[in-house]
Amino acid sequence: MKTKFFLAFLIVIITALLSHFLFEWLIIRDFENYVNGVREDQLFWITASAENSYGNGKWIPETLSETIHWAMMMGLDIKILDTEGKEVVSSSRIMKSLHPVMKKRMEGLFHIDKTKGTYQEYPLYSGGHIIGKLSARPFQKQDIAEKEMIFKRRTKDFLMISLLIAGIGSLLIALFLSRYLSKPIADLKLAAEKVAQGNFGVRTAVHSYDEVGKLSEVFNMMAESLQKEEKLRKQLMSNIAHELRTPLTIMKTQVEALSDGIITDKEKTFQNLNGEMDRLIRLVKGIEDVTTAEASFFRSLEETNITLKEFLSGIAYEMRPLFRDKNLALELQGEQDLSFTVDAEKLEIIVRNILTNSLKFTDKGKVSILYGKEKDRIFIEIKDTGKGIHEENIPLLFNRFYRLEKTNNQGLGLGLAIAKELVTVMHGEITVKSKIGEGSCFTIFLPVS
Repeated sequence: MKTKFFLAFLIVIITALLSHFLFEWLIIRDFENYVNGVREDQLFWITASAENSYGNGKWIPETLSETIHWAMMMGLDIKILDTEGKEVVSSSRIMKSLHPVMKKRMEGLFHIDKTKGTYQEYPLYSGGHIIGKLSARPFQKQDIAEKEMIFKRRTKDFLMISLLIAGIGSLLIALFLSRYLSKPIADLKLAAEKVAQGNFGVRTAVHSYDEVGKLSEVFNMMAESLQKEEKLRKQLMSNIAHELRTPLTIMKTQVEALSDGIITDKEKTFQNLNGEMDRLIRLVKGIEDVTTAEASFFRSLEETNITLKEFLSGIAYEMRPLFRDKNLALELQGEQDLSFTVDAEKLEIIVRNILTNSLKFTDKGKVSILYGKEKDRIFIEIKDTGKGIHEENIPLLFNRFYRLEKTNNQGLGLGLAIAKELVTVMHGEITVKSKIGEGSCFTIFLPVS
């Protein structure tokens, strides 16, 4: 990247150098055009003055003399000729008649005797008729060549100094920008390589708030997210291994005992084996639900119209035996005829997962389901009389594979995460309120349409 910066600024410097020669040529050309323009203006007024010096078919000597004096002060050597080409008056003739002091001053300004060059002729008119012509050429000034050289040299010096300042400035800017821009990008490249090697703990320093700084922030967010996902992945693998190992070990032990004739109560053994297989099925179902939740983000909702009481009653009927086994009551309350359009399959997973969570952490009392309509939203409230959740743990409840510490529950920590993701897919919201020793309340909000 540094090479690209240097090449870019090298092109800038070359362009500046070419611009230097172009500007020099343009300035000198414009200066010469300006001088020539001024000379043309002077000749116009001198020509007009000469034409005004003619009247009644003859030249007026006094006015002609003033015209010649004016022209000489402008640095012009002129002569006026009549229609036959005879000289009427000229600078050299007037010069001879000047006062010695004035003549000396004029000679101090111009090389009158050394003036060379071709006369430019301009016709003179009066009353629409040609009355003669004016021939003019510039006097050779004493130091005009030197002054022109000084002007051109100073112009070149000025442009060269400007070029050097621009070049040095461009070089310094190139060095600064190459370090300023390339360093954070190089740091990002190094950090990305480390992340690619599996080091998700690497972070980059944010040096600015421009696009590169924002890129560093996004990279850090990505690395942090990957680090969390990696931690959860390892935790998942550990949980799955543990969940699989326990029932498989029990099943293997009991099958070997049956094979060796150690166990005689085969009926009870088969019941135990069946229970462990159910446990494995629930584990697979949990992983399957995760896949379903993830896939939901990439497909449209399959919505149908349901009566909420009938829908929730069906779920409560199927799960009530599980609550009865723990001597817990499962109650349902709400409006009788409330119906709306929703993806019933996803909503069932959400409600079942929250009820399962309440069942796990409630040892006595009851779990109640309350449903209804609030403005333009349907709400389903699941409230238990369980242990409650510490306030600092509530934001973590919906993280995948998160399980409350100091608990004997061996779940995977997927149920609430799946519920949260599915509610989001359905454009809804889920909230939690909890108090230690009193229980927790999960509320699902879904749009009516």
